Amino acid sequence: MLTILNNPARAAMYEYLSGQVGVQVVHAESALHALTQLERTQVDAIICDATMPDMTGAEFCSVVAGDQTTRRLPVYLIPGAPEGGDHRFVTLPAGPEVLARAFRQLGVDMARYPVPMNTHQRPQLDGELGPTGLAEYLNWVAELEFSGHWLITVRPEGGSQRTGHLAMSGGKVVYAEFGGRSGKAAIFTLLRFIELHPAAEFSFFRTPEVPVHDADAFTLSTARLLIELAVDLDESSARPG
Repeated sequence: MLTILNNPARAAMYEYLSGQVGVQVVHAESALHALTQLERTQVDAIICDATMPDMTGAEFCSVVAGDQTTRRLPVYLIPGAPEGGDHRFVTLPAGPEVLARAFRQLGVDMARYPVPMNTHQRPQLDGELGPTGLAEYLNWVAELEFSGHWLITVRPEGGSQRTGHLAMSGGKVVYAEFGGRSGKAAIFTLLRFIELHPAAEFSFFRTPEVPVHDADAFTLSTARLLIELAVDLDESSARPG
């Protein structure tokens, strides 16, 4: 599988999860680099960002489809974050949903999917968020210093469900993606989206460790991170419009 992802932590997470099911991942730094990789490396699926440094995902798909040797390759686009901070969006699958689609294309048995995407494995913690809220569950797992993966699924009324992926190592948040965003911005967007659409569920899969760390985004303890996010949410709600 070939990935062209702007966020290095996301690329590392996809490689880590793919490696658990024996899928080899080749990374490209840009669309042009990916096209060069395709000339010398056979791949069976491509995951890329909808906006890359040198061309859009749509342009890249057009080039791939126009080449005799690559036209049958499935390309899975991860949508970019919306302009203007609009948190009502999230209209396309992203994150673990896209990776699961690629696994299906590659013929990976769903029973072998890694957590957090493996629906055959029971999470150690799950339920509806309700009034307790995601932040309290994150703080609780942080106090226990657990490592593992979170899936948070939000079901907007009249819309399609959307899923966020968070990871913790030793109780510290080290990775997050949701709705085309990554890092702290992904958690902010997820929390804001849950405020707008309270029908949300969560699952936490405990693991021995999570080797992927988005070091540029997560330098704070989980408690401190959530305090800063709460302040950001209050300020966002107070702004007109």
